[in-house]
Amino acid sequence: MIDSEELNPRPQILIVDDSRIVRATVRKHLSAHFDLFEAADGEAGWKLLLAEPTINLLISDLTMPELDGLGLLARVRSSGDAHLHYLPVIIISGEEDEATKLRCVECGANDFINKSTDRTEMLARVQANLELAAARQELAAARGMQVHSANDQLTGVASSYLLNLQLEQALAFALRHHSQVSVLLLEVNNFQLLTDKLGRRVCDQMLAMLAKLLESTLRKEDTLAHLTGALFAIISPATPLTEAKIVAERLRLRVANARINYREQVLRVTASIAVANSWHDDEHSCERILQIAQDRLYATPMENHVFMPELVGEAHTPLIAEALVMLHKGMLTELRPHLRALLKNLQPLLAQANQDLALGWDLSQIDAAENPEP
Repeated sequence: MIDSEELNPRPQILIVDDSRIVRATVRKHLSAHFDLFEAADGEAGWKLLLAEPTINLLISDLTMPELDGLGLLARVRSSGDAHLHYLPVIIISGEEDEATKLRCVECGANDFINKSTDRTEMLARVQANLELAAARQELAAARGMQVHSANDQLTGVASSYLLNLQLEQALAFALRHHSQVSVLLLEVNNFQLLTDKLGRRVCDQMLAMLAKLLESTLRKEDTLAHLTGALFAIISPATPLTEAKIVAERLRLRVANARINYREQVLRVTASIAVANSWHDDEHSCERILQIAQDRLYATPMENHVFMPELVGEAHTPLIAEALVMLHKGMLTELRPHLRALLKNLQPLLAQANQDLALGWDLSQIDAAENPEP
């Protein structure tokens, strides 16, 4: 028969105190529920912590020979060991002044007990700190798994999981604040042919290099994710279609101009990019906007090309919000062709302001600007 304690071992506690009487009192209170180690000074306690990585909690006096309680606490918290980082430390002392307690907290203590604390309170304090430490360790492990799953192992950029999560958030924010999100799908052309020729390992290294190249081209608020094969996605929040086109062209040129050295020769690759936009495509579903971009990417087989949404007329007049963003970013060359149309759209607002505020503006000049004489 398997002993139940082998499956659920009792927590192990280290008591560090130079007083044999104090150690005996703590042992009397806790021995029925925990396995106990003892040390008579901080230096001996530190050696025990290093030798017994299964210790779950430390109870330490403040005033001790060799190494005092604060010194031991400083070693524990600065060791860099993950186990010691989360190890709960309870200070046991006769000193109850707030300055001493504050100093212990600043050094990383979790709790305090007095040398005269009774059995019931001591058990409650120890158990509470053990449970809190276990919860923190579980949270840290969960965060580690989330970070791991959020990154694509091949390229180091965001995974499809993180892409969907951030795209959903960006679309929800855009809908709530009357903003917009642009999504770009980028695929390296003829990647399967390259793989057949150079091998999977070389092409995987190429993708990792291209991922770093693309990421360095984007803004900090943009997210680059590796989806599958040679396909990448970029989320560009608060980005109007006009600016998304500029970003796409920049990425296309960056890939085309990349120099990839392989066995004393330089390889050249190109990429095609498709753009979807939440406002223009009237779509705020993560799945649908990605599908729109994908359909646009594969609708016309063309290499080294940027595929944009079909625009009404020859030129797309940006919204007022887009125009302000472009002005703020210094995109004057792109903005100038649209100034007349933007003024025309603003005319009702300007007329109302002119009337209510008695500004005395001659708004007929807007019509003249919109319809210049030949």
